[in-house]
Amino acid sequence: MATAGASGMAGRCGLPDLVVPLLALAVLQAVWIPVIGVLRHRAEIRLGWAAWLEIGPVTEHAGIHTVPLGVAVITGGWAGLSAWPLLPPLLACLAMTWVLTIASVGRFVWSLAARGLQLKAMDGTWFLVPATLLGAAIATEDVAKLMPGHVTATLDVLALASAALGWLGYCAVIIVASARLWRFGLKGAPLAPWWIAMGCAGLAAAALGRVSHIAADDVHEQVLLAETMVATSFFSVALCVPVLLGSALFLLRYCRFHDAAVWTPTFSTAVFALGCLQVGSDLPSAAFRSIGFAAGLATLVFWALTAGWNLRKCMSSR
Repeated sequence: MATAGASGMAGRCGLPDLVVPLLALAVLQAVWIPVIGVLRHRAEIRLGWAAWLEIGPVTEHAGIHTVPLGVAVITGGWAGLSAWPLLPPLLACLAMTWVLTIASVGRFVWSLAARGLQLKAMDGTWFLVPATLLGAAIATEDVAKLMPGHVTATLDVLALASAALGWLGYCAVIIVASARLWRFGLKGAPLAPWWIAMGCAGLAAAALGRVSHIAADDVHEQVLLAETMVATSFFSVALCVPVLLGSALFLLRYCRFHDAAVWTPTFSTAVFALGCLQVGSDLPSAAFRSIGFAAGLATLVFWALTAGWNLRKCMSSR
């Protein structure tokens, strides 16, 4: 997910030679990570379907959304490079995105309905749920541009519906997050996933911008989408301030650089940049383009530092 996001930013930051290698690495990771997961959880797999279908607390069903979101980002990046001979595997990748999205979001909603909302258990990973729908919307719209007219129309409607549901889902998670922070603060919750709140807002702005052309025949709907996109992007910029300040405080006061580095800042910065660049292109706005470009460069730096640190930790542990 983070590697695919870095691939997307490389092309937008004047480093096109990095796009294909990073995307290829993301594809390899998408294959390799599930294989490692299966090997590590052989005992659970032997328990059968009953264990896999069991619905646990909501916190168990949030982090898994990185899987469909990562596939969606790979699909969108692949669509930007794709030609007609590659359409069948690209469509298969899009279909996989939607199957995984429906399954992961469905389990989360089912768990929420069955187990109820435990406010203190809420953390930043919950923002991955709407992010999954937003990522699927962007991937669907990217693939739609390569399809014949009647197929494009169907995919456009699917992308628009997914973007709207993702944005509404983001608003719902923001309300729950605000209540959690008001009552409990950040106590008991891992800090890094809260970057996703900023990244998901940028992803929402990007998704709304991508689907806004679908409403070209309805001026009021198009204006509504554009205004919502801009407001959401402003919100992502506002969230960027406490995220950066809190991260600097963590690095200076608490971080001892012993553990493996998390990928959350890399991907969240990438989709934050994507939203700013979308707004900068649609308005147009030099200020948003500058913010997006700076965040895109930061994404590549974060990716290189995180990858280098984790590789060093992996080598030293052997």
